[in-house]
Amino acid sequence: MTSFRKRTVQKPIRGTRTSPHTAQVITSSGNPYLDVVIGGGLPMGSICLIEEDRFMTHAKVLAKYFLAEGVLSKQEIFLGSLDDLPAEMLRRLPKPLTELETEVEQQEEQKAQAQGGAGAGGSENGLRIAWRYNDLPLVNSEHATAKIGHHFNLMEQMDSMMLYYANTTMWDDNYKGLDPVVLFESSSPTPTSLEQQPVEDAPPIPGEESTAPEIKTQQPQEESSASNNNNNNINNNSSSVTSSTKTGSQESQSQVFHNARYGNLLSDIQHLLRDESFVAGTKKNLCRVCLTSLGSPLWYDEHFGEDLIKFLTLLMASVRSCNSVCLITMPMHLIAKYDASLVPKIRQLVDYAIELESFAGSERETHPAFKEYSGLLHLHKMSALNTLAVHMPDTTDLAFKLRRKKFVIEKFHLPPELQESSTAAAAKPDSCISGLLSNSNASASLDF
Repeated sequence: MTSFRKRTVQKPIRGTRTSPHTAQVITSSGNPYLDVVIGGGLPMGSICLIEEDRFMTHAKVLAKYFLAEGVLSKQEIFLGSLDDLPAEMLRRLPKPLTELETEVEQQEEQKAQAQGGAGAGGSENGLRIAWRYNDLPLVNSEHATAKIGHHFNLMEQMDSMMLYYANTTMWDDNYKGLDPVVLFESSSPTPTSLEQQPVEDAPPIPGEESTAPEIKTQQPQEESSASNNNNNNINNNSSSVTSSTKTGSQESQSQVFHNARYGNLLSDIQHLLRDESFVAGTKKNLCRVCLTSLGSPLWYDEHFGEDLIKFLTLLMASVRSCNSVCLITMPMHLIAKYDASLVPKIRQLVDYAIELESFAGSERETHPAFKEYSGLLHLHKMSALNTLAVHMPDTTDLAFKLRRKKFVIEKFHLPPELQESSTAAAAKPDSCISGLLSNSNASASLDF
């Protein structure tokens, strides 16, 4: 007898890997820049909250990244929304880049970064960055070589055949969350062929007498009616068995929530997560749950705050107990106007809370200090799941750019030289940046 045992290595779930720093199973959010900020990817069983900007454009882009990554990784997808059409949103997912296109894009980024660091002020203004900082990435060098996730092109849409073979479940409250069997039986009678229909319900045949055939076909009619009764009993029993579990859960959910939409959405999510392939401990598949514009005015009622907190609590319990990851976008600025006390409660019930502050429609949109960016990214919460230490990026001063082909997140920095007339600086005395600009001459370069 020997104590030698053959080592069996289980294959990881598609689209996931083990983090070398926290030993967690993580998956990509779809955006490589966001993955770097949160520590390589989203841990399994986590909920990421994206607080939408006022125009709700940039958060939807990150949601499309999240869904496109699930389609490309052949993972199960659940998409629910009241403000958007789920089918239309899936149809407009970005197209993935090939490996060659990804390498070319990374090389262009490195060249642009080197030119931006060394040649932004360059020979023209005499500003030059130190040579040892030229090769540093935009956000963090720790996960720069992580091979997880894919790159996408926002200008082109994903191939329809990829979406055809994707495992997707959509929810937009059209069917009110009921079982299709129950809907079919309640709305219209079961379609039966002419052979299974009784003679009384069968359509009359024109030009044929009904007296003589009645005597000949009386015995087969009795047999067919008896068989139909047995079949109806069997069908009723089977339909009641198949729909009893789901209708029972929906009845319990309707007792918890005042708004039936929360119960319908939660029951559909839980019904999908109960699948054998998502059982915790097994490495079969991963489910991506994406909810867009949750808590929008379409969800408002008298018990809005109470139902929303209950829904997030039960959703966290469901996501934690299986192989799944969830991304939610919420208009937090509207929720804060409805009830400011809901904002900290909502952030407490998620693992990652990321706010997108857009410059569109504000004074910063035309300010020379922010001309390179589309908005600021604020990290309100970073949780530690099954680990002792929380990953934190090198800096929390982050900004994002929405370019034509991609969504970029990088460190926020002021341009090397800010040129602004004294009259424009005096017109904005409340801004701290304008105060900094007013103290510097327009023709003089900054001292480092």
